[in-house]
Amino acid sequence: MIFGFSDVSTNPYQLTWWFSINAILLLRMCDLAHWNIKSSKSPSSGLLGIQRYATGCIATATAWSLYVVIYFSPANNVDLLFPILIICSLAGSSASFLAASRFIAISYSMILLVPISVMGLVSEIPHRQALGILGLTFALGMVFTCIRATRFTSGAIYQKNLNEMLVREMEDEKNLVAQTNQELEVTSSELSLVNINLEDEVKRRTEEIYRLSNVDPLTQLVNRKAFTSSLEALIELSIVNDSPLALLFIDLNGFKKINDTMGHIVGDSVLVQVTQRISAFSENNSAGRWNGDEFLVALPYSDQDSAMSIAKAIATSIAQPIYVHGNELHLSASIGIAMAPAHSLSATELIQLADLTMCEQKRSGKKRPRLFSNDLKEKITASQMILEGLQHAIERKQFYLCYQPILTAKDNVSFAFEALLRWNFNGKLIGPDVFIPLAEKSGLIKEIGAWVLNRACMDANHWQFNQQAAVSVNVSVIQLMDDGFIRLLDNCLRSSGLAPERLHLEVTESTFVENKVKVRQQLEQIQARNIDISIDDFGTGYSSLSQLQSLPVNYVKIDKSFVDNIEGKGEAIIRATLFIARELHYKTIAEGVETKDQAAALSAMGVDYLQGYYFAKPMKNEDLIVWQNPITSIFS
Repeated sequence: MIFGFSDVSTNPYQLTWWFSINAILLLRMCDLAHWNIKSSKSPSSGLLGIQRYATGCIATATAWSLYVVIYFSPANNVDLLFPILIICSLAGSSASFLAASRFIAISYSMILLVPISVMGLVSEIPHRQALGILGLTFALGMVFTCIRATRFTSGAIYQKNLNEMLVREMEDEKNLVAQTNQELEVTSSELSLVNINLEDEVKRRTEEIYRLSNVDPLTQLVNRKAFTSSLEALIELSIVNDSPLALLFIDLNGFKKINDTMGHIVGDSVLVQVTQRISAFSENNSAGRWNGDEFLVALPYSDQDSAMSIAKAIATSIAQPIYVHGNELHLSASIGIAMAPAHSLSATELIQLADLTMCEQKRSGKKRPRLFSNDLKEKITASQMILEGLQHAIERKQFYLCYQPILTAKDNVSFAFEALLRWNFNGKLIGPDVFIPLAEKSGLIKEIGAWVLNRACMDANHWQFNQQAAVSVNVSVIQLMDDGFIRLLDNCLRSSGLAPERLHLEVTESTFVENKVKVRQQLEQIQARNIDISIDDFGTGYSSLSQLQSLPVNYVKIDKSFVDNIEGKGEAIIRATLFIARELHYKTIAEGVETKDQAAALSAMGVDYLQGYYFAKPMKNEDLIVWQNPITSIFS
């Protein structure tokens, strides 16, 4: 610019400027070299380096700006064009080259642009005034450009330093792990062999984590989570190969009794042996433990006939005697089968369908494995409708109670009335054997049971025909085990005004194999309120006599199945029950009495109370008022 576009001899100040700016550049280069040498030997102050660099940049920008300012007025347009282009280029590049410092970038561009723009504005030449306006506009634009550039660069520098810091921390942690492994290698010879190959160690740990999170520790089968994931993959494979897949849901019958009577050690041994028998009919990872004594088996490439054959074989295998600690034990299996893609393409839904099928097969009492079908689907749908109806039955006033008399065996005087729940669902009477299990499974039994208890207490308190008769209410194990049951009981008695002596609670025999400590505590609190307790369906379930003799109960109800067979083996069972009851100081009630002969025989044996259709069917509360016992005496 000095020697190519102007005559230096005519303007000696240009040569002076040339020497000045070269001197500045030379000083900056020397300063840079000194900085690098000093920084390599010892840590330097970063702030001092920035200040020195900023000084050099501003000095350079000032030199360029002075050149244009000095020669702005005397220079012609051609001579002025080249330095203006250089200044604009330098200002434009400052946004990126100097973006690490907002102050340096903005100062550098302003020193270059503002003076020449101001010179243009004050000039009397119109096109130079326009040049001044453009220069100031460019300067303003550079301010925003520099701000954005420095913001981006600062973020990048911060991120770079953060990444370097994380890398250093990772290196420190890696070094710490290596040091720890070294120390472990010194103190343990076994671990030293494992740590020889880090890849093998990582692989081993990965396999261990997989095993802990996906394998059942007792049976070594895949657990619920892993089986569901595996089943999803098998279903996708069956779709690709256009082949059926069968899913077997297996539930053990009788396992709970073994577990409760013989302990968990024996129960675990039984589960291990059952697992071995199931695994004999399944491939790797195609069998899993679902929950407790429930198992799943996936059978790829199996149609309905093949699945049924394998299910029968598994059931037969499980039914074989199991020998554990010198004991010969027997189990059976309920098996439900669902097919993919015929029944569902969802692993979760397929498991649900197989589970529902198994439950239906168990409920029916049939030994043959059951295959999911449209009929069963309709039945499940109907159950779902009933379940939905149960949720609103109380508010819609669809429940009502019937009462069946319990009479003294000697003189046929009404001693108590058993409250029996009935449900009129949209004009159709739904039996308790249908909706009670659904209520228990869904958790609605607590709400329904509370309604029954409250309604029965209120009705009994208003009985004018017999103000001494008690009301007997059935209580499920779910209600009895609820922490709020005793409080509910107190509230019902208080709100109804019924004397506690007139309330009897009936609990099934199977209740006593649940949480024995909790059951005993609840029964003791109930009896402390002068409320009598009856054991319902005695002899049909399981009762340990050692437990039964210490339980706080008042009555034993002899099940209808024994009364029906009173002329056969039922008589021996009834007599044995009466003997046990007398020894334990319990009163006895025979239910299901339907004939005069049965009533006479039971009374002769020494049964205290009788109940059944022979005396009266269950009646609504308003019918009890006009009810009269049609039998004058069974001994007349």
